[in-house]
Amino acid sequence: MPNTPVLIRVPATVGNFGGAADAAALALDTPLNVKVTPRMDGHVNIRYFGENGDRVPRDRSNLVVRALESALHLREREFTGADFEIYSSVPVSVGLGSSTAAVVAGLLAAERLYELELDEKTIFELAAIYENRGDNLRAAWFGGFVAAVEDGGYRRTLVPENFVLSVVAPEAPLSDARREVSARASEGQAAHRGLAAAMAEYFEQPREGSTESFDQTLPPTCVKNVPGLAEALKVRTPQTVSVFVCGSGPAVGILAQAPRDGQHDAEEAVAAVRDCFAKAGISTTWGEFWPTNAGARDWNAAVPELDLPLTRVLMPAAVKSTLLPI
Repeated sequence: MPNTPVLIRVPATVGNFGGAADAAALALDTPLNVKVTPRMDGHVNIRYFGENGDRVPRDRSNLVVRALESALHLREREFTGADFEIYSSVPVSVGLGSSTAAVVAGLLAAERLYELELDEKTIFELAAIYENRGDNLRAAWFGGFVAAVEDGGYRRTLVPENFVLSVVAPEAPLSDARREVSARASEGQAAHRGLAAAMAEYFEQPREGSTESFDQTLPPTCVKNVPGLAEALKVRTPQTVSVFVCGSGPAVGILAQAPRDGQHDAEEAVAAVRDCFAKAGISTTWGEFWPTNAGARDWNAAVPELDLPLTRVLMPAAVKSTLLPI
């Protein structure tokens, strides 16, 4: 029976990347960190440190716990309880892959604690029980940019460092648009794969100072809706590569390419998107995120030290990526 805690680190991801619904995802250098300490009394205790904590369950319904238990059930092993300390730089329920990261973290924690010998195929199969976005799962696992291809597989592409994703997240009650969106997304499946393939080629052969845009004519695929979102998705500026709904939304992603001096010029687009929501009476938060070509597979290849202060070890990306109130 395990008695040593483990620390798991999984990157945030943004699905529907560039507007390619269920066909493209990007890993972000912003981590979900989970420390799991086994117990013997069957109890589960969860402590959460991060944004949107009111949206995170503190019982066995938490996705980290559910994923861990599913891995143990597969191997017919008993779960005797655990303490979970979740340190997250990933905003919850805005479209940045918080659920994907939680599922992957739970599976990796089970593997590390109980030595279940889970291969990648098994990890993806278990993860798919809770997360149906295969592109998101693979981006979280491998890192980089992942695009769906026609045979049902995925193509991974490394992303140059000179890209930045600005995210504007509206703070408002959400209305449900799932039925309409589901139909539109299925009708445009081939078009979304084509857009994902074009973005993969763009990342493979980036051109310094290029203003090539991926502002597609495909309809938005957001399963959530707030006033001002439709107008925000129409924002176009010369400096941006794409403006799109992040994952299941409602956050709006603004991708820009930065010159080699590390500076970028997405401020105009960010201000315009925020203004669309403001005119509808919706307040927003915003932040900047950078891609990573390393995923959970790489981040957890070596066992990290657990005797250092968690606030120093676990939150290196919190300052640069947190969504800031306007």
